[in-house]
Amino acid sequence: MEPAIKKAEDKLEYLSSDEETMNIYWERERSLHKRANMISSAEERGFNKAMIEVAKSLLDVLDNETIASKTGLVLEDIIKLRNEK
Repeated sequence: MEPAIKKAEDKLEYLSSDEETMNIYWERERSLHKRANMISSAEERGFNKAMIEVAKSLLDVLDNETIASKTGLVLEDIIKLRNEK
């Protein structure tokens, strides 16, 4: 085994046996996971907002089912948008 790999393996084994270090590791993992979920959620909200604007612009030229199909929004949302108009 290469000396650098062996050294890294030894260090990993040492750190994984330390409870405080493992707690810090798991907290960091949770934090990264939470951040990724927040980013994904924000991107999804932005996409949905854009699709709602597209749907609004199509209300006077297409039927509800076609708008829902083309935007990925649910039919109930299209009906609600049409009723708000």
